[in-house]
Amino acid sequence: MLRETKHKECPHCHKFNTKRHSILVVKRVTLEGVEPQGVQRWYCKDCKRAFMPFRPQFETSKYTLEVYEKAVMLYFDQGASFRSVARDLNRMGMNHIAAKRCWAMVQEIGSRCKAPWEVSLELNPHWSGYITVDGDSLKVGSHRESMLLGVDIETLDIPHLILAEHEDQENWLYFFLVLKYILGYPFKGIVSDGASEIDNAVKLVCPGIAHQLCVKHFQDGLRRYLRYQSSHGRGTWREIDRFEETVHRCLYAKTLEQSKAYLLSIQTDAGFHKIHLEDAIGLLEHSFDKLTRHFLYPGLPRTSNVAEGTINKLDRRLTPMDSFSTHQTAWNVLKLLAGHTRFRVLTDCRPPHAQRNGFAPLQLAGVDTHLLNWIRFSQKPERL
Repeated sequence: MLRETKHKECPHCHKFNTKRHSILVVKRVTLEGVEPQGVQRWYCKDCKRAFMPFRPQFETSKYTLEVYEKAVMLYFDQGASFRSVARDLNRMGMNHIAAKRCWAMVQEIGSRCKAPWEVSLELNPHWSGYITVDGDSLKVGSHRESMLLGVDIETLDIPHLILAEHEDQENWLYFFLVLKYILGYPFKGIVSDGASEIDNAVKLVCPGIAHQLCVKHFQDGLRRYLRYQSSHGRGTWREIDRFEETVHRCLYAKTLEQSKAYLLSIQTDAGFHKIHLEDAIGLLEHSFDKLTRHFLYPGLPRTSNVAEGTINKLDRRLTPMDSFSTHQTAWNVLKLLAGHTRFRVLTDCRPPHAQRNGFAPLQLAGVDTHLLNWIRFSQKPERL
């Protein structure tokens, strides 16, 4: 039985009156070494021209996709530097791969990587509804840009992450709009550091949703105010230290009733009024409802430590780079970092959350990732 020939479209005249022409032998670098590979060429009978059909860019590169994957895995999974990645690849027989070439490989993979919201939309994780949001600053060129991200508190998954020019209300508004209307995040509660930009965006997009102000950020801000912005007479630091200790007990009380009792003792303490702490007490009174919202919602923590911890993990890879040349190079790395974090198995969770160890954040969100290669899954399909 004769094999049916599927004719290729000529890229010049866009006709199918073509036939196989010859085999072009190219040398490609694989994990096993340099291997010759044959590429079928075709000939158009109408325009009398030879051509090669469309091939994905990784098939036209000198290096195979497996080499790209190995470089990315060495860099992200093992935490190696680009020089170390180059040395490891050279030991495997892939000579003449320098650190700059490894950086270019990461950038090529990152340029085709899906954004975190695209991964969320495709895998459809089941999140808890309690999310903590925060931002981080990155040096890009001669200025700084802001990474805005949200972390699901129960699963530690990153539903959404963007790289914005500024951490302002407009970008936070866009961030929450994508979470709510595109990803369908089931909002039950939000934890933030109390920035006005986040607060205003939450009021516009998620009115009525419980919004917890991180007590740690509030305490740090209050301490800075007492140290550098407020004025006190000589010999008052002992009273200020006592005030800070009482505020700490109020913020970390075990019940709402205990917290209210500490607030009342602060309001009526003659020593605090004697050294004119009315402004500091007013700050506590104004924010008290948001600082104690976690008592009314058991799944809502009192701090944004989950987001801070995730940012610290990302910074372990970002800090050694010092800065990025362009917005796009920074975004390429961030997309890969988010994907790596979401697929990587957790190992450092402490009690009472030690049961998360052995599972990836996406697995905790109900996604079966055992058969997924996170690097290949992250790549967008190439268009013809």
